[in-house]
Amino acid sequence: MSNAGAGSGGASSLDRATRPERLLLAIGLIVASTVFFAGGDVGAKLMKQTAPAALATWLRYFVLFLVALPYAYLRRGPSVFRPTEFWLQVGRGAAAVGSTTFFILGLAHLSVSDATSIHFIAPILVMVMSIFLLGEVVKIRRWLAAAVGFAGVLLIVRPGTESFQPAAVFPLCSATAWALGAVFIRMIKRDPPETTFLWTGIVGLLGATVMVLPVFHVPTGMELVYGLGGSISFAMAQLLIIVGFRMAPLSILAPITYMQLISAGVMSYLFFDDVPSYWTLAGTTLIAGSGLYSAHRERLNSRRQPTPSERSLGPVE
Repeated sequence: MSNAGAGSGGASSLDRATRPERLLLAIGLIVASTVFFAGGDVGAKLMKQTAPAALATWLRYFVLFLVALPYAYLRRGPSVFRPTEFWLQVGRGAAAVGSTTFFILGLAHLSVSDATSIHFIAPILVMVMSIFLLGEVVKIRRWLAAAVGFAGVLLIVRPGTESFQPAAVFPLCSATAWALGAVFIRMIKRDPPETTFLWTGIVGLLGATVMVLPVFHVPTGMELVYGLGGSISFAMAQLLIIVGFRMAPLSILAPITYMQLISAGVMSYLFFDDVPSYWTLAGTTLIAGSGLYSAHRERLNSRRQPTPSERSLGPVE
């Protein structure tokens, strides 16, 4: 764990010398995570063609648990099994498995790029939930950005038209569950990230196991290939984003996660020959623009707030 700027002048100089390299590495890790996230969604969509969503979800969290357990234990030791904020960890894990299940259900009917674009309304939902659950204050510019983001979702979904697909509700539900999980993370103050990572895997695996029991079947060879490939890709993405966010400020790295919209579009075309419509491209642009502006406001706000405890509450404008 780094203590930038602390200690002797030599240590501070060394930190300044290595900071550009660490920042570039962190950016590279986040970019790579967006590719792995999209790859995980491709694997889940391929598996969902012949297997129930619950089975794809279970396999994803089984692999995530296998990755999270040694990573968390080697970094923190036995304390990772004893979270200080147990019920918040349970809530975070339940929200995560709910988000995954809804998203995979949507992939059965939507392209990877459309489902991903709709899901990226989640940061705006985090802002709205933070007002009611965390007592944050959001000013008019952030509300306008949120309105633009919702307009982008409407362009993609187009309710009331012949192009409307009811399945679009699944990524919206997924985004809502994801946002709730993000709020739980903000509420967790005393447990380290490794504990949250592990308990997301534990609770997610338990919840997915309960859901998969009524529909479980031994995966066929191709289902296993698609499921394991997608699940390993998803676990790698989680690990890369955790490591990346440890190396550079969140306000710098958060906007880069929107590259997943590009990764999802490219993979959707390569694997399923899906070409985004003009409506999807226009809606995605509005959603990404809204999110990038919100990230910009958060960066400005983080510069004004002097203490880590205040910064942990998130943006207020």
